[in-house]
Amino acid sequence: MNKSRIEALTDGIFAVVMTLTVLEFKVPEDGNLFSPNVLLMLLIYITTFFALASIWNSLHHVMTFIKSNKIDELILWSNHWILLIVCLFPFSTVAHAEHPNSLTASLAYVSTYLIPWISLIVFSQIIYKQYNGSATLRKRNLERIKIFLVFLLPGALISLVWLYALPIVTILMAINWGRHSNFD
Repeated sequence: MNKSRIEALTDGIFAVVMTLTVLEFKVPEDGNLFSPNVLLMLLIYITTFFALASIWNSLHHVMTFIKSNKIDELILWSNHWILLIVCLFPFSTVAHAEHPNSLTASLAYVSTYLIPWISLIVFSQIIYKQYNGSATLRKRNLERIKIFLVFLLPGALISLVWLYALPIVTILMAINWGRHSNFD
């Protein structure tokens, strides 16, 4: 398969998922857009948007290390796996926003949140081993693992008991994870 086709599919799915996530939220019947419930929903949406943007940025960056125009089945299906989990974000985001005290909704959101990051690390390793062997990609992947273990995983677990941990960690992680200029 041509590399540009998988990139176009990825871009399209991310655009649809990011749009659907915000469209899932409904205006409250009383019209109060500044109620604690609406503000919490907005915070969860912003967290999801930053997470999706960071995943897309990182996925795009990793794909630039494939110098060939052809993609094999392993890369294709690894990318599809990431997209599958990304497509669950609208559902888990709304479930978490509408039921912030539900352990099940929180676990679904945290799982949906963590799995793409783990998958992205694995995806990056596959590209490193199969296609590139780039020291830059290897260095970036080690950085991803460190950020995941130091910030994201603890923040996600803490968010199961303190809801605001994940938004804080997401913003910090997006700032750090999304920067690639020092690795190019």
